[in-house]
Amino acid sequence: MLGSLVIVYPTAHQGGELVLRHKGREWKFNANALTSSQSSPSLAYVAFYSDIEHEVLKVTDGSRVTLTYNLYLVPHDPTSQIPGSPNLPLVSVKPNLKDITNFQATLRQFLQSPEFMPEGGTLALNLAHLYPVTFDTELEEMIECLKGEDAHVYQSCRELKLEPVLQMIYNERSDWGGYDTLAKFGVMMEVIVENPIYSYEHSSYERTLVEREGGIPVNLQNDVLATNSEYWNGDNPKEEYEQLTWLTDFSKSANELRDAGLQYGNECTLGYIYCSPCLIVRIDPASDRI
Repeated sequence: MLGSLVIVYPTAHQGGELVLRHKGREWKFNANALTSSQSSPSLAYVAFYSDIEHEVLKVTDGSRVTLTYNLYLVPHDPTSQIPGSPNLPLVSVKPNLKDITNFQATLRQFLQSPEFMPEGGTLALNLAHLYPVTFDTELEEMIECLKGEDAHVYQSCRELKLEPVLQMIYNERSDWGGYDTLAKFGVMMEVIVENPIYSYEHSSYERTLVEREGGIPVNLQNDVLATNSEYWNGDNPKEEYEQLTWLTDFSKSANELRDAGLQYGNECTLGYIYCSPCLIVRIDPASDRI
């Protein structure tokens, strides 16, 4: 499910504004104000992504009548056509997003400099949105479902001849013993993992992911080394690690798996959860980029 489309009919009412919230920002959609200002009866509509928190305020007078559609992404078949519809060409419109343009121009400038990651390395950043998945979902499948700025950042990397990939990064969810492992180290994986069976007496959550699930220890801050992680044993050459250079602050809340039925969507469902993987971009040495 990509999002929702809400159509509000021009019935007289007061209140009932739709409030949308995302990443600390808030928007208010007042359909009654829009429709009542028109000279003829008109519909008001709004569409928003499924991970956007939304609330309908109390209707204080009249009746608020709406029609809500769930929006889904489906594989595109260029040969398909709705019966009776005109054969219109498909048009791809790329929004003029200043921040995305600046991101691509800045990254291009860095890649052209031999002083930027002269030996190569790995860039990492959080996605802006959450996505519905199951434990069987392949992260590669989510590329076609990226929303808004996530899609444009991914495409910007592709246009610069890079090969960005999606990875889940798991980290401890408790500040045990006063030592905050959340902010420093985590485990990167190519798959979405259900809670593995482990015992605090013998192993940690991350240790289990590394030893049993093939996870790779990583740093969650730019000023620490992944090799200092307690989840990596430098005496064991079989265990890998990867040092990440973060373009955004790692957000532990954004990478948690969330129950869709509790917070998002129009219906309570147990079939899907929401998550937000990280975008990982591996950079070649400067000698191979120039």
